[in-house]
Amino acid sequence: MNVVLTMAGKYQRFRLFGNRVPKYLMPLGKVTVLWHVIDEIKRSSSNIQVFLLANKEDRDFFPVLTAILNDFSIDQNNLAFIDDTHSQLETAVTINNNFQGRFLNNHDPIVFGNIDTIIKSRRSFFDRLSTLEKNEGLIDSFKGSSHEYSYVKSSQDDILDLIADGSRVSEKACSGLYGFGSTDFFSSEAKEVLRERKAATFTNLYASLLEKGCSSYVHHNPDARDTIVLGTPEEYITNLHRFSL
Repeated sequence: MNVVLTMAGKYQRFRLFGNRVPKYLMPLGKVTVLWHVIDEIKRSSSNIQVFLLANKEDRDFFPVLTAILNDFSIDQNNLAFIDDTHSQLETAVTINNNFQGRFLNNHDPIVFGNIDTIIKSRRSFFDRLSTLEKNEGLIDSFKGSSHEYSYVKSSQDDILDLIADGSRVSEKACSGLYGFGSTDFFSSEAKEVLRERKAATFTNLYASLLEKGCSSYVHHNPDARDTIVLGTPEEYITNLHRFSL
């Protein structure tokens, strides 16, 4: 199974506080945010291949990134530096240009993950992903309250009914794990959405799938301790106590 971490942002809010390193290399305990993100993903399934998409401006940090990849036996070629994009979704579709031929099979499921959220205890998410049809989606969620999050509403069968940015349509906030039944399906649908709107997001993609009648499912982890959001400097500082030195 392929997991792609999208880390090509500029992290402007952190830079306003005088930070000079990418957000994903900020320290948490003895290691970095990125180290924790990869560690939890690796714990979720024994059959995961991790790919990383970073901004070309972060090339100076290649030695640090290489050291982290080595800790998890991830090939350096699984890291690509890309130009600026308008959204996380636009970053995600560059997999075709950067990793073509390196995926085990473009018909296999694929997951995209945020770099500013440490997501624990998601084995059931990856187990569910392996059962999807090739043209289906899966969204991970947690109990959230911030109006900066995206939210989903689902049926009793966990089928996605509604997805919205910044509107608390339920208590289920998107954690930033976005899954699809196949890489080919994701690429085709994402490119179509991006042709209509250059800055389209994953929320726009799932909304488009919903309109087309393609099924997407919601995986929910209600334990707030299993989802550590580090999207803002305030959230980062608030969560530092969770990681001992």
